[in-house]
Amino acid sequence: MAKASTARRRKGGKTKSVISMRLWLAALCVVTGAIVLHDNRPVRDWMAGYFPDTVKTASPGHSAPATAGRAVSGGAGAQTALPPHPQLRPPLPVGTVQTASLPAEESLLGKAYSGTFYFCGTSGLDNCVAAGDVFWFRKQAVRLADIRAPRTEGAACEAERQRGFAAKVRLRDLLNQGQFELVDWPNAASDSGGRKWRVVLRNGQSIGQQLVREGLAHGVAEAAKPWC
Repeated sequence: MAKASTARRRKGGKTKSVISMRLWLAALCVVTGAIVLHDNRPVRDWMAGYFPDTVKTASPGHSAPATAGRAVSGGAGAQTALPPHPQLRPPLPVGTVQTASLPAEESLLGKAYSGTFYFCGTSGLDNCVAAGDVFWFRKQAVRLADIRAPRTEGAACEAERQRGFAAKVRLRDLLNQGQFELVDWPNAASDSGGRKWRVVLRNGQSIGQQLVREGLAHGVAEAAKPWC
């Protein structure tokens, strides 16, 4: 009986020693883990996502940064904090748009005009001859005020059409021979189609009257004279 009692006391003491050692080892692991967790921020941040209470307990002196999605206390239950509103900036002042002013229409009066003229339709409506008494110059239509040339379009007969084409060719050639002067017509500034009435002079002589002398146009007084 004495031997059995002694064996039980030895066994009980050994068991208590093992339990005590295990408790000390567990406490040491906890302390060591807390120290490692406190000094190792990546591990602490990783554990915060899965064990937030454990991380807070293991590092009591550390306060986690506030985030937009952290729960805040209030009311009957926890509410999720909303992200802060972005700061609105005042709109930029709208600048005044300045439109370029269109150049004023040239009066086409004066001396020393010149240019290379073609037939209208081949060069657009600029420096071109449209009829025996109409040409475009600097994108404006000019009509010889002191003559009436035969028509090529809407001619009354074939003779008028041919004479009108000859006047058109001759006017182009005369304009291409050098500088000319444009003089206004005292009776009117423009015709019903908006074409400027002008007398074309070179060396003081009317180019239109030259066409009359060559039989390619009529003077103003003979405007009604037929070509057929």
